[in-house]
Amino acid sequence: MKQQKKGTNGQRLNAMGWISLMQVKLLLVSIFVISCKRENLDYTFDYRPNPDAQKASNTRLVNLSENAQLIANGDSLTNFFVPPQRSGYIPPEELTPPGTRYFPKDGRLGQSWTVPQDLFQTDGTVRFRTTFVPIPTKTIASHDVEFTVRDSYDAPKDYYLLINHESRVQKPDRLVEVPRSVTAPKRPDYFKIRIINFAKKLMPTSSMEDITGPITLTYADGTPVSNSTTRIVSDAWSDYVELPYGTYQFKLLTADGRQIPAVGHTYYNNIDRFNSTMEMGGGAISRMSSGQTYAPVQTFQPGGIYTIVVHPKEFTWTTGTDDISELQNGFQIIADISEPLNRTYAQIQLANTITGQDAVLRAKGQTTATTAYGKASDYFPVVAGQQPIVIETASGQVLAAIDAELQAGQNYTAWLYMDPDKKVKVLLAANNLAGTAYTGKEGGGNNATIDRFRSSYMFNFRFLNFCAALPYATFTNGEGRPFGTGAMDSGVNMAPGILNILQPYTSLLYSASNDTGGPYQFMAYSSLPTRIPGDWLQQVKPLSSTQLVANPKLYTAVGRKVPLHEPGVYSIAVIGDLKGTTETDKAKFMVVKHTK
Repeated sequence: MKQQKKGTNGQRLNAMGWISLMQVKLLLVSIFVISCKRENLDYTFDYRPNPDAQKASNTRLVNLSENAQLIANGDSLTNFFVPPQRSGYIPPEELTPPGTRYFPKDGRLGQSWTVPQDLFQTDGTVRFRTTFVPIPTKTIASHDVEFTVRDSYDAPKDYYLLINHESRVQKPDRLVEVPRSVTAPKRPDYFKIRIINFAKKLMPTSSMEDITGPITLTYADGTPVSNSTTRIVSDAWSDYVELPYGTYQFKLLTADGRQIPAVGHTYYNNIDRFNSTMEMGGGAISRMSSGQTYAPVQTFQPGGIYTIVVHPKEFTWTTGTDDISELQNGFQIIADISEPLNRTYAQIQLANTITGQDAVLRAKGQTTATTAYGKASDYFPVVAGQQPIVIETASGQVLAAIDAELQAGQNYTAWLYMDPDKKVKVLLAANNLAGTAYTGKEGGGNNATIDRFRSSYMFNFRFLNFCAALPYATFTNGEGRPFGTGAMDSGVNMAPGILNILQPYTSLLYSASNDTGGPYQFMAYSSLPTRIPGDWLQQVKPLSSTQLVANPKLYTAVGRKVPLHEPGVYSIAVIGDLKGTTETDKAKFMVVKHTK
């Protein structure tokens, strides 16, 4: 019995040992399987066109020519793509330029390109050659240019390519080396800007006006920006100047005050050859000058660095029946560094609509200048976030205060007004300075997107009602037609102190005019939801579009006609007392231009 019992125990022990061994094996297999699964889960695909880590150098090519193909050290960096030239259907893939390692988007040299460090040879140089591949729609011949660049850690530089027009200008340049700043402005809420004058005299056979010589950088009203950017001679560049960030329309003037056109969309580059202003109209009046010289409205970001360069570029003028393409000097705005994303600052100003009351706005320890009735202050930058906005008298008495969440990159106007109950209030309006506007249509297929368009030469108007005794105001043109109805109801039935957020702006074209081609008007009506436009408010003097021209002498001083209006983003408000009898208190239009 004892022996049998002993054997049984031994069998049990052997069985237990076998089971333990199997458990260990299963555990190891499980660990192996799990580790394999984790390895598979960690595996990823890199779909980037160019996954290589390419460190940028301090050397940049700025291509102001038609040459879009680039060779470095004897090796092609671009695709040298020529579209197929045959009749019949051509598959889209045969018409799409293929990307390359250094130019993954379309395989072509664009306007600016920073040279990667891996292209520099052991002697610290890169030998480049640019060329032009003929395209069926182009008539420009190939103009190759070879040059060598050297990187410098302490002296960033640009190489400006200025070719393809040697036979059409006097004393042409093919390549110019220009130093570039990459050092941030001293104040973080400022940006840096300079001008380069590569304007060239055209050949005597040219029919374009001569806009060469010293040039000056100005604001939209013709006021010079700085002595450092005034009267910059040919083939030279200015120092950088630092300005508060914001939305500007910079202009470039010749020594005698004529405006130099900017290079832009063909819509804007159809110019009058005698004065470089944009032409408007069509058919029999296709040669009518608008009086306006194209210069884009653009936001310059805090910490940004920019160059405005003047150089010969293709423009178009018309004979009435044919369009003629010809060189003229124009300017472009180039970012010298990647534009910083503004996540820190907002801008705010005060607009005062209370009669007989001066006021100042205070936010984040800063204040505007004393602002009189019917006027708006300059902007000042504030750090974005939740904060109190206080409006006081010049002596420090609080008139009104609100708490507001200011968004970074946004532009605000604090409207001080009195409501129908005689209480002083503040309306904080966010101004859209991006040039975007709603088309009044819905599109985008099945995703319910809203069609919008964007312009760099906008004429956008927001209408506001600050007449306490006017329940509803409708704004019309000189013929009594509202500027918007239905989906585009900007300026229709505006209640006192209320913003239209569905469609804030009315957008017009630069060629806008009245029925006779003259200045158009803004008029105010007392309306009702059931009656539009209502009764004309005869006590509110109509506002002519020419009153939007900041400085008529900018045009008349050089013998040019004053345009019907100037581009920008505007707020047009009706303010004052409908029963007022004096100039200081009777109802009138107040205009605030939000772009400088």
